Amino acid sequence: MTEVFYYDNVTIGDNTYFLAATNLGLAYVGLKTADNSTPIFGFYPNRMLIHDEKRLAPYVEQLKEYFAGNRRDFDVPIDISGFGTPFQRSVLEVVRKVPYGSTVSYGDIATSLDNARSVRAVAHAVALNPAFIFIPDHRIIMANGKLGGYRLGPKEKMNLINLEKSYVNVHS
Repeated sequence: MTEVFYYDNVTIGDNTYFLAATNLGLAYVGLKTADNSTPIFGFYPNRMLIHDEKRLAPYVEQLKEYFAGNRRDFDVPIDISGFGTPFQRSVLEVVRKVPYGSTVSYGDIATSLDNARSVRAVAHAVALNPAFIFIPDHRIIMANGKLGGYRLGPKEKMNLINLEKSYVNVHS
C-alpha cells in the first residue's frame, strides 16, 4: 500500500517552503521549485501527495513564528521513521537537541553518540536531513569553524545561523 503524505506550501521572504507530513508528524521540508516538482521522492519514494492546508497549518504557523523570531523550539510532532537508516535517524535525534542560536561540530555529534561513528558518517546523515529547520542541521558546522554543506547552500545556512543569533540577545 502506498503511504500518503499531506502537504502545503508557505512563502516566507524569498523562499516558498514545501512541507509534508504523515499521520504521525512532519516528515519533509524543502523548497518549492518553479516547475512544481519536489525532491521529496528522493527521500521517500512511492508516496502519494495530498494537499491539505488544515493538516499542515500547525507546521506552517510554527515555521512563520521561527522566521519572525518568536519561536526557538518546534513542538509539533516530527516523523522521520520512514527515512534513512537507524544510525541516520539517531544522528538527527541528536541534531534536534542542539540549542537555538548555537552551533556544534559534526565531530561533537559523532562523539555524543553511544556507538561513536566517523565524522564523515555523521556529516552524511546530517546532509540527508529531510526536515531541515525543524531538525536544525544548519547549526552543525565543521570543527575548523567553516560552515560545511547544506541542502539549500552555504548562503542560506549562514542566513539561518545569523537569524538565530540576531534573536538570541533580543529575547533572552
